[in-house]
Amino acid sequence: MKKLTLATVELYARRYALGIGFFLILLIPGILIASFLVGGAASVFLFGALPVAVAFFGGARKQSLLVLVFMTAAGTLARAFDGSPIPSALLVGLVALTIGLGARRGLSSPIMQVGIVLGFLVMSPPDLTNKDSSLFSGIDPVLSTAILLAVGGLWALLVGTIVHKKAPTVPENKVVDLSVVVPYALSLAISTGVVTYCLLFFSAGNLGAWMILTIFVVMKPDRDSTMSTTKDRIQGTFAGTVIAIIAIEILDLFNSQQGLTQVILALLFIGIAMAYFVPGPYWVYVMCLTPGVILLDSNAVSDQDDVAFTRVVYTLIGIAIALVIGFLVQRSYKVLAKRHSGYSGS
Repeated sequence: MKKLTLATVELYARRYALGIGFFLILLIPGILIASFLVGGAASVFLFGALPVAVAFFGGARKQSLLVLVFMTAAGTLARAFDGSPIPSALLVGLVALTIGLGARRGLSSPIMQVGIVLGFLVMSPPDLTNKDSSLFSGIDPVLSTAILLAVGGLWALLVGTIVHKKAPTVPENKVVDLSVVVPYALSLAISTGVVTYCLLFFSAGNLGAWMILTIFVVMKPDRDSTMSTTKDRIQGTFAGTVIAIIAIEILDLFNSQQGLTQVILALLFIGIAMAYFVPGPYWVYVMCLTPGVILLDSNAVSDQDDVAFTRVVYTLIGIAIALVIGFLVQRSYKVLAKRHSGYSGS
């Protein structure tokens, strides 16, 4: 076990401060827009900012502008489809296929946040309302979503350009062989598309987005990475859920549930998670992110423990679907490839 020194404490304090500070800076414009102009804008703004920030710091800096366009287009279509099962499922599947094929150039992980955010926009699009009727005669949710996503992405680009020298160094993305990329992309598209359709058809609610998120995160081009990420995801989710339940009980003890204190605590957890996003380890990132998101998701809900439990269930279901569909597609692809090589040889 490493000896705890003042230098180590300072290193981690600086790391956490940067993570929390960066996350809060990304949030500020969205909060201001939501407070004075358009209610519900903060979430959409952040949905536009996060994919660009992840791409910028995750090894796809040159593609950040393309990610901005990709996220804006996909998010706007999701809002236009308004939760209709078939077109929404096709949209998520197509985006997942694009992300999977991006593994060919090592871009799958940096652009994956687009698919994750899209899952939330499809399952629980924020309610955009007028804050000042003298400025707007009405809110067009589709147009407003497009503008907020684009502005959020541009804000992330600006912030990233200013602070990128202080960010951790990211290793170069590895080019993946096409024989690995194709089954991975198909597995990702089929699993997320089918799950999106089922969730919307059976009205699973906003927490269904966590199942889509889990599939995107757990499924990897190679089996070893998939199993490693699965283990980290399970460990981090369970540990984070326990932390969330303890935090909820403490807040309840001090009569501070469903209020500003809970929101601030949630943002602190998410900010700390940001400090582990690039350097890892992944299970610590998940462990810190989970209580933050549970506290935010359940802030307006009376039974907050139920939100925590449901998220664990959806995470486990998402893991099972990712593993099963990934295995079936991989096996089918190998069989077809072997038959094709046999025909070619004859």
